[in-house]
Amino acid sequence: MTGATRCPSCRMVALKEETEMDQILSFRKHLSLLWKECSSFYTFFKRTDKHLRDIVFYSSQAQYISFFEGLMDALINNHGAKLCYITSDHDDPILHRNSPDITSFYFNALFPFVLLLLDAKVVIMTMPDLNQFQVRRSINDTNHVYVFHSLLSTHMIYRRKAFDYYDTIFCAGPHHLEELRRNEEVYSLKPKCLLEVGYYRVERIFADHKDYLRESASEATPRKSVLIAPSWQASNILETCGSELIPTLLDAGYEVVFRPHPMTISRNADQLLALEQEFGSRENFRLDTETASERSIHQADVLVCDWSGVALEYAFGTERPVLFIDLPAKVRNPEYRKLGIEPVEVFLRDQIGKLISVADVSNADVTISDLLAHRELYRDRIVSARERYVYNFGKSSDIGANYIMDIYSGRICS
Repeated sequence: MTGATRCPSCRMVALKEETEMDQILSFRKHLSLLWKECSSFYTFFKRTDKHLRDIVFYSSQAQYISFFEGLMDALINNHGAKLCYITSDHDDPILHRNSPDITSFYFNALFPFVLLLLDAKVVIMTMPDLNQFQVRRSINDTNHVYVFHSLLSTHMIYRRKAFDYYDTIFCAGPHHLEELRRNEEVYSLKPKCLLEVGYYRVERIFADHKDYLRESASEATPRKSVLIAPSWQASNILETCGSELIPTLLDAGYEVVFRPHPMTISRNADQLLALEQEFGSRENFRLDTETASERSIHQADVLVCDWSGVALEYAFGTERPVLFIDLPAKVRNPEYRKLGIEPVEVFLRDQIGKLISVADVSNADVTISDLLAHRELYRDRIVSARERYVYNFGKSSDIGANYIMDIYSGRICS
């Protein structure tokens, strides 16, 4: 029996077993991967031409290439650049991609040493907290560029010094630039090179959504679809009100898709198994653990969320509204109020959707019905917010690639 024909509970049992196996990787596999890293370490520094590792991208997980691929394509196609891609995910497909323009390496345990000794002209990463833990800046004259993997503000959900040790930051919107400049003022930091670039991931979702709408135009849609996508934090939808929210929407006739955060899949498989056992027999319920696929995002008429960054990606990418459950905010920086700036994820909620309390979850179906009835009004609000809070929509990759080449040539941010 193939995975596609398994019953939902069987899939969840298999998921749990696979997760447990991932958590207790054998010593032999660890040894094999470490040997691979050691061999790559020598190849990277001693046998790879310098010009092939002058522009380096680093990804901690395979999924983060979705924030880089626009920049990479523009660098290769518009500038003829040769790129180096380092990944800490040994299953990253890029390691098996046969491209004359991209040289790829796997470094995980040894990555802190690789970055420390890196003599590239530019290294581009989506990893905050540089110089805060084991990953330190290069000792060489390398420009460290940060690319956002979220549209959320910089000062509440990130640690206070999350961006302090980057040389250059590609701001996704004007809120990023304002917050980072204010952070420099408050803490008397040396000004960084802040560039108005944009956010490729929303552009890709937008383009893919247009394709989806064209392809599915003739398909019958018997019921409206609601996607529930919680964040990864203690007080999220799954842990606080999922048991009440899901049956409310199912009983109202909505197709309900529950899409857990990847960290929930890897660390809390028991919760998902319980969810599948409770609702898996309902024909209009589906648990979506295929995080690499975005089909659920395109199918959803409304997204239900708490504090996840996917809310802004969904709204700006599909131009459809979001229902927010008012749960405790995700705060990693207790000093965020010192900046005197309200985070974008707080004040945009009323513009791109509606906010309800946990006490009102039993009436969530009524609120969703109202969102759908006024979808054009919310679409106009969402488009207006996107124009205001996302730089260079549709052009960010070309602009970002131009900036990288300018940094590489020493024309800016030096």
